[in-house]
Amino acid sequence: MTTQIRAAVPADAEACGRIMYEAFAAVARRHGFEPDFPSADAAIGLAAALTRSSTTFGVVAERDGRIIGSNFLKESDSVRGVGPITVDPGFQGDGTGRRLMQAVIERGNGADSVRLLQDGFNMGSLGLYASLGFAVREPVVVMAGTPDGKAKGDVEVRTLLEEDIDACDALCKRVHGFSRRSELVDAVRDLTPMVAVREGRVVAYVTAPLRWIVSHAVAATTDDMEELLLGAARLAAAPLSFLLPTRQEKLFRRCLALGLRATKPMTLMTRGRYDPPGARTSCRAGRAGGSGRRLTPRGPARSPAYSCMYWSQNPAFGSICSTTSTRTPAGSRVMKRRCPHASSVSG
Repeated sequence: MTTQIRAAVPADAEACGRIMYEAFAAVARRHGFEPDFPSADAAIGLAAALTRSSTTFGVVAERDGRIIGSNFLKESDSVRGVGPITVDPGFQGDGTGRRLMQAVIERGNGADSVRLLQDGFNMGSLGLYASLGFAVREPVVVMAGTPDGKAKGDVEVRTLLEEDIDACDALCKRVHGFSRRSELVDAVRDLTPMVAVREGRVVAYVTAPLRWIVSHAVAATTDDMEELLLGAARLAAAPLSFLLPTRQEKLFRRCLALGLRATKPMTLMTRGRYDPPGARTSCRAGRAGGSGRRLTPRGPARSPAYSCMYWSQNPAFGSICSTTSTRTPAGSRVMKRRCPHASSVSG
């Protein structure tokens, strides 16, 4: 029996989504973790969004007319995001996952960087990606819960509007050195993103605070990220869910102190260029008008905060991060990843 790799089309969504659900659930439960998708319908919804997206390249593996796996590559910005990649549990171990990865790698040739997130407990996918040229860059965890803390009151957290996109994208470029503008445009159109503003200046934003799979966040400082998280939880009136690179020690400890829980380990891996967040620009927090902060591109670095969004997982595979979704897979609206670092959280 020969396996064919072909381009994904919207009609493939149901088959791809069911495999996503079954494959992710199988590998998660095998390692004692909760599945990423609450139901098959949720995964089908994501597959439908991916196969319809004009900025996402997708492939499926087909054997005797039956779809047995799929993979996707987000192409909207200069940094490409891989995933989710999944193979039907009944067909794993025969090289299908490798062929699906090779297809998106070939597609991404020429891009500055191609990134993915893999489940930290999945040694099979770690070895596969490393053998295909991906390097380990950041340890990441999924954080979840409702933060128990009091905002300082000097930052307004509100819905991110179309007129905020330029400022948010400028913040992302300062922290990460590249644009995620298309994700911001998609978030404003289809999600409910949030922004933190101090004295009229954007200091942090998040694209989907309730669903780590479709979210990323960036902030000028750790304090700004904390204010964003507290405000987002208050406005959403629901538990947060986001990716946190654990080398952001200060933010990680603050999140734990606020009662948030680390629920799953993940690993950010990349091919091509990788600049650690904040490496391109030193941002200093200085006083403006006696209160608040302003960013200046000089002086000692003030650590930014970030969250990831590129993601991929391979139960024969199973991400900062990629960030394509417009709705939760079940079809309901959700609050609104290179991996965001100043203070950034994603995937």
